[in-house]
Amino acid sequence: MSKFERYKKKADTYIYPHKHCKKCGEMISESFTYCPECYQNLKEKKKRKLFKRKKESNS
Repeated sequence: MSKFERYKKKADTYIYPHKHCKKCGEMISESFTYCPECYQNLKEKKKRKLFKRKKESNS
């Protein structure tokens, strides 16, 4: 066995470059952090937090 045969690829299967969603683990494109569903949920939660205001006491 030559040194070139030793490091030869064993499979011709190409795996598309990808990442996994931080919340659910679904396969997504490299440029994203979350899948569309999880991202939508995060956006909705953020909107809800923005509209909540603390009641100020006028003492």
